Order: sequence, then structure tokens, then C-alpha cells
Amino acid sequence: MSKTHTPSQLPHSHAKRWLLAHDIREPKRLQRVWRYLRQEGVRMQHSVYLLKGDRDAIERVMEQLRNLIDEHSDDVRIYPLTENTRLWGLGTQFNDGGNQLCDAFMDKLREPAQVSTEQQASAHKKLSY
Repeated sequence: MSKTHTPSQLPHSHAKRWLLAHDIREPKRLQRVWRYLRQEGVRMQHSVYLLKGDRDAIERVMEQLRNLIDEHSDDVRIYPLTENTRLWGLGTQFNDGGNQLCDAFMDKLREPAQVSTEQQASAHKKLSY
């Protein structure tokens, strides 16, 4: 039995910010996931991203990731963040070339654009080796 949740099972339809964490086992897949996610959000740590968007946008991100990972060996998790969620941290993750990861910064995150099926296929092709 698969542990994978389908998009219709994603809770928290009210969330506008999401924390995505991944554990990708194979370097080529990791590179593909990294290339995709750097366009969709802000990298917080090596395998943790901050995304902005409504539930539909996050479902599109998950569908694209489903095409890039091996669901039997890789792990991708998305956690909803409420508007009251605040970021706390220590160390170098909060020193990103002069960017301060604060509420004002989070408000500027772009929402994932709606992408057509043709654009998704084209993007997937570009990411393939």
C-alpha cells in the first residue's frame, strides 16, 4: 500500500505558504528536482523550500514533482504554514546574500504560475538528461 497522498487529500486549503522538504536518493533525480524547485520557491536549506500559493498551486507543484521523483525511494513532504507562522532560526540559513527572511520577504514570494500541460511536458523534457 502506497503512502503517497493524492492532491485531493492535501489538507489546509486556506494556507498560502508552504514548507517543502525532500530526500531524493539519486543524484540525477536530485538535480532535476533542484532545478524545478528553485523556480518555484526559496531554498531555505539544502533540501527545504519555502513556497507561496494556494492549494491548487501546490497541487500543481506536487504533480510536477511526481513526474521527477521515484516514489518508492524518494520522499517529498509539504507542510502548510498559516499566516501567523513565524520563522525562527540560528546560523547561516538566515544570511542569504543580504536577504532577510522575515515576514516582508515572505510576502514577496511569487506564487507558482499556472502552467499548461504542454509547458509541463516541455519543462520535463528540458530537465531530462
